[in-house]
Amino acid sequence: MTRHLKVTVLTENAPAAELRNEHGLSLLVERDDVRVLLDFGQSDAFARNATTLGLDLGLVDLAVLSHAHYDHADGMGAFFALNDLAPLYLSEACAEDCWSTKGGTADAHYIGIKKGLLASYESRMIQVPVSQATAIAPGIHLVPHTTPGLAELGRHAGMYLHRGDAWTPDSFAHELTLVVETDETVNAPIAVFSSCSHAGIPAITAEVRATFPNRPIAAFVGGLHLVHATDEEILTVAETIRTAGIDHLFTGHCTGSHALELLSKHLPQQVTALFPGLIFDVRRR
Repeated sequence: MTRHLKVTVLTENAPAAELRNEHGLSLLVERDDVRVLLDFGQSDAFARNATTLGLDLGLVDLAVLSHAHYDHADGMGAFFALNDLAPLYLSEACAEDCWSTKGGTADAHYIGIKKGLLASYESRMIQVPVSQATAIAPGIHLVPHTTPGLAELGRHAGMYLHRGDAWTPDSFAHELTLVVETDETVNAPIAVFSSCSHAGIPAITAEVRATFPNRPIAAFVGGLHLVHATDEEILTVAETIRTAGIDHLFTGHCTGSHALELLSKHLPQQVTALFPGLIFDVRRR
């Protein structure tokens, strides 16, 4: 049976009439009667927009934090103020320790979760392992990064973890991919949600394929971390999307306007830009 899979963008970088935008991302993913909130942006903008859109976040069943950066995590207090029951799933590697030098173009500055936020809401949190996929509801899964060598991507991007006196390149072990099945048949299409895709689309699609073999990807949703990418790097991503058989790309946030333009040009009819208030259904075209 085909499931109803609806996505509402609650907040995102792009401006939208009568809605708040910010550097951040928050998505409401509804699979039939299960409502999942993916990320919180960096403020209460997502919650204010939900009210404007007539959505009751008190009815959300599950929340997921995709990774340990402020622009996805710092609005969580606004969610917990509205919802008394939904657990928050996050990687066991999540901590308040993420820093960036923007690839060597800036001094190290903190980009992690607001200090003390994790401890404040610890009772609502469920940690998932970094070594294997975890089902959090029927047809809804979290896939960690298991690809070797991702720390080199962190070094290249100027992203580091600061623990004690040690600085180490971020391997993005704290990042999770949300995968939602469109129905229960063996080879049913899936929707892949990767809020920032720090590990890169080749690694993410390989990890998803290994977990869900023979499943076509009906949609890839989220940022692609291409703001500072070269045209060659962007075109490589476009080719990966094409060869991976990804039916449609819904992207924005850290993808960047130039990358979005190039991807749209090289993947005609396959790319939709995210913005607050965008609502779409996921289905195989």
